[in-house]
Amino acid sequence: MDDTEQIERLYSPGEVADYLGIERQTVTKYARLLEQNGYTFLKDEKGNRNYTDSNIMMFKELIKQRNRPGITLETAAKSIVAIYESKSVFPTDTLIPSDITRLEQAIADRMDQQVKTIEKQSELLRVLVERLNEKSKYEEERDKKFNERLDKIVAEVSAAVIKQLDQKENQLLLTAKEEVAAAKEEIEAIKAEKKGFIARLFGK
Repeated sequence: MDDTEQIERLYSPGEVADYLGIERQTVTKYARLLEQNGYTFLKDEKGNRNYTDSNIMMFKELIKQRNRPGITLETAAKSIVAIYESKSVFPTDTLIPSDITRLEQAIADRMDQQVKTIEKQSELLRVLVERLNEKSKYEEERDKKFNERLDKIVAEVSAAVIKQLDQKENQLLLTAKEEVAAAKEEIEAIKAEKKGFIARLFGK
């Protein structure tokens, strides 16, 4: 069997699972995910999928990208399908090893670009959160100063009112004392006048 026949060989889901070290159900899951993003696999007369070396490479890259930080399985599948389509690679194509290497590099480059984009977005988000925190801190400080000023004004007004009440109370007390003193003087005057009247009446 020459290299061309080996590349064109079709694999069953079980063989692909054994080769990749994953469950057969996982192979089916990955295949469906790629199909949802527009990829078409070879199928036999019963509708069962047959996998090529190119497909195995796609699965390997999908597994690799799945474990990268910030990359979801759906995002990786979409990017891989987009790259294969841009390279005009279809299930019926025959790939030589150099083509596979270039495709692997293209996929890796595309994923690196996405990771960098996600990192930039994460940095922008971090800066935004910092600015929001700074704004929140500024607003808290502003509210604190406002409350302190309000408390000071309330205290000053309260002190002024109390002072006015004290002054008014003292003034009322003083007036009352003066009125009492005047009343006493008036009573004493009346007593003196009455005593003088009696003395004159009886000749005493």
